[in-house]
Amino acid sequence: MTDLEEDLPPGPPPLMELARQLAAERTRHRQRLPKGYNKNEIPRDICSTKTLGRLESGRYRGVNLGTVLNLLRFYRTPPEQTDHIARLAEASKAHDWCVHYATVLEDRNWFYQQCEDSASYMLFHSFSVFPSLIQGRAYYRMLRDTTRIGIEGEFDWEEGEEFRLDRRERWIASERPAQILIGEVALRIDLGPRKDAILADLREVAALSFADVRVIPYSAGRYEFQPWALNLLEYDDGEETVINVESPRGAGFIPADSSRGKFFTGAAKLASGMSIAWEDFQQ
Repeated sequence: MTDLEEDLPPGPPPLMELARQLAAERTRHRQRLPKGYNKNEIPRDICSTKTLGRLESGRYRGVNLGTVLNLLRFYRTPPEQTDHIARLAEASKAHDWCVHYATVLEDRNWFYQQCEDSASYMLFHSFSVFPSLIQGRAYYRMLRDTTRIGIEGEFDWEEGEEFRLDRRERWIASERPAQILIGEVALRIDLGPRKDAILADLREVAALSFADVRVIPYSAGRYEFQPWALNLLEYDDGEETVINVESPRGAGFIPADSSRGKFFTGAAKLASGMSIAWEDFQQ
């Protein structure tokens, strides 16, 4: 990336997500290639190292769909994901990218999952439910059995269960450090006949050496952070730290070093400071 491009503002959301997705595909774990490919290992007949750097910068407006597809073919990206990334490339070039971008996102959070899989440290906060990364089978089935409001469109609870459990197993196998903050209300509500299984499963997660499970007690007070969900994605290869946030103040991916990002990370530190270890909470 040239100095001029470094000075350019980040591109629209689909361009930024396209950039990060391409980088995630290049660096994902492969047999005998635990860190994927270096930029200089990409065949020159696909694109130069300079062009690849531009594509992964999130600022390069001259995206070529053919180059993107050739890269994905070289990375052996699964067809369904290739289709999503191609639509990101198309959305990034559209005048009214909002309409195109909306068709790319879907309810299984495929892009967020890719970001999370390559993060070196993760922080999750939820006030009223367990963060989905640590939900076990018993907890998920409790949610299923107590859901009374119809979900729009087709929703397969069994597929959703396997998706979440697979996601959790990937995290456990990676041993990536994570701090998980849970509001006390999530533990005090009626967990139903599966309560013992749910709490036993949570104890197993809290016992993992790389998992710091903490509880924000009622005594912490009614601080503003409680109704938010925050996911902090920090990477170990120099990539920009990103926050995925859902709150009354907005939702989406936010650079951690932006003013909004600092606002949310500051709130996360406040919440963490008010929390107590799961083990101490249980006593």
